[in-house]
Amino acid sequence: MECWQVCGQDLERWQRHIKRPPQEERADVWLPMEHPPGFDPHGASCRTPVCQTLVALAQYSAGVALNWLQQNREALEAAANCPLALTGVAAAAMIDLDLTVEQGEMLFLLLRLPGAAAHALEQREYGWRKYPFFSDGLILEDDPGPVTAQG
Repeated sequence: MECWQVCGQDLERWQRHIKRPPQEERADVWLPMEHPPGFDPHGASCRTPVCQTLVALAQYSAGVALNWLQQNREALEAAANCPLALTGVAAAAMIDLDLTVEQGEMLFLLLRLPGAAAHALEQREYGWRKYPFFSDGLILEDDPGPVTAQG
C-alpha cells in the first residue's frame, strides 16, 4: 500500500521503485527484503487464482488501482522479475477502498488469521524447535529440554 501511495498510477515510477526500493531501517531480527512486496519470488508466472481475483475485483471496483494494476500487471512483473502475488492484489483493493496503510494492514491480518490459526495448530504437533520462524536465530539460554510423559 505504501508503494501505491508513492507511485500512484505512474508506471515509470513503479518500475524505478521496484528496481531500487527505499532502504528502511529494519530490526535485526528481520532478514533483508529479498523481493518487491506484492510479488511472488517463487513463481514462474502469475497464478490463475491471482489473475482471476484481479479481474473480478477490477470489474466491480469504483477505484482506479485495481484496473490500473490489471492493465499494467505484465510490465510490473517484468520490472520485479517475478509474478504478481495475491498480496499485491489485496493492496490495490485496499487502496481502492480508500483505507490507510494501517487500516489495510489490520484488515489483511484479520483476513489471514484463520489460516494462521490452522497453521499454528498444525505446527504445534512438531514442537517449537521445528517452527519455521526464527528457527536458526532463536537461542534459549535456559532450555528446559524436551517435555516427557512424566512432566
